[in-house]
Amino acid sequence: MVRFVPASAAFLAFAFTARDVAAKPEFVARLPNGASVPGVEALGHVNPEGDGARNQFGKDFDKAGRKWTKALCAMDSDGDGQTNGQELGDPCCEWSTTGTASVRWTEGVSHPGLSSKKSDPSLWAAIDCSGGTGMSNAANSTADNGDAGSAPTTEKSGSAPVKVSASLVVVAVAVVAQMIATAVA
Repeated sequence: MVRFVPASAAFLAFAFTARDVAAKPEFVARLPNGASVPGVEALGHVNPEGDGARNQFGKDFDKAGRKWTKALCAMDSDGDGQTNGQELGDPCCEWSTTGTASVRWTEGVSHPGLSSKKSDPSLWAAIDCSGGTGMSNAANSTADNGDAGSAPTTEKSGSAPVKVSASLVVVAVAVVAQMIATAVA
């Protein structure tokens, strides 16, 4: 007969529901290179893994309706002298979740919420943004970048990556092993 100790059951329930904090995929997808900033999962939070207090970029993103707009792109949320677009590979503020324009680069992006992190200006030095949709228009505009930042309608519900703390997994496995050993004995 299997003995199931209530404390073990409670611990297992906790172990399999306790997750490391991770950025919300729908917000990551609403930003150019949202998943490409080294060491950062949640660009809008003080904690780079997400949750808790927002940094200035997170506050600006919230004010922009939680989407990438020309105005948000043209801002310098962290005050480091680089626009949010320059830091995220969209110096001309052309990127959108539904448009055909892609980011100009994916390597060398930096955190638009940390002034200590900057992108290399040579990445955009030769890019001409005067084509009518770029930074020269964005700096004076509060207009939305079309459907920029709209959550994709084909996004699968529940597709968020789940991170379980390794120590919790080890303990959970040990508890299950103990339960099996007790059941066999």
